[in-house]
Amino acid sequence: MTGTLRILAATSRNMFVNRFTVVPPAYWAAQILVTSFFSMYFFSSLASYVGNPEATAQYVVIGNAVQSIAATTLLSVTEIPSIEKHSGTLGGLMQTPAPLFTVFFGMSLFSIFTGIVAVSASLSFAAFFFHISFAGCDFASLLAIIAMTCLSLTGMGMLLGGVGLHLRTSAIIANVVAYIGLLICGVNFPVSYLPGWLQTVSHCLPLTYAADAARAAVGGAPLSELLQPMGMMALIGAAAAVAAWFVFRFFERLLRRGGRIDMF
Repeated sequence: MTGTLRILAATSRNMFVNRFTVVPPAYWAAQILVTSFFSMYFFSSLASYVGNPEATAQYVVIGNAVQSIAATTLLSVTEIPSIEKHSGTLGGLMQTPAPLFTVFFGMSLFSIFTGIVAVSASLSFAAFFFHISFAGCDFASLLAIIAMTCLSLTGMGMLLGGVGLHLRTSAIIANVVAYIGLLICGVNFPVSYLPGWLQTVSHCLPLTYAADAARAAVGGAPLSELLQPMGMMALIGAAAAVAAWFVFRFFERLLRRGGRIDMF
């Protein structure tokens, strides 16, 4: 246990140093702020144009604020193994006694941090630029939802990233999953508008529960009323993380056996 914690601490620290060495913090923050703002502005303007009474400005803005976590955490975590492969450092990581899953999970803590920053910025935009009222918000519930969303999406990102060990790049998988989520997870319109089979798919993704729970928390719902969506996010994230552990082990053995660690 102590060894695992040391690995997580070392890899997360290195990830923070490396990212801020390549991209200065000011540029990193500007990218998050600009992306979050214009995403919310575009979809809120589209909702206003359509005039759907069920997809109000608050509905869309809060949904996109939560979705900003997926746009950072899920995408970033999924791409970590591919980045290491393309930069030629995957072979070195595989020579260490530390399991690849633990190493990459430690690296993903930077993405969790990025997701928290992104959603915090988005919620600030919601209040100051889109005039969404947080007067009745239960902030304890909202914070719990944000934390659980980050962890759940990280589990999914680890699973997709594990598959990415075997592929030339995992960016395509990450973008497909992230943008499918944008369409079917109730971010910009209710899930009930979807065909029945797509509703089933939607309820297998944590973002669906996160968006609904965040709207409820902004409306004042206490944490006790949000245990069901929180539990579903935890279940999906945990299942994805467990699956990711086996996926990483399988593809790591496949790469070693085939001598294709640096091939893509």
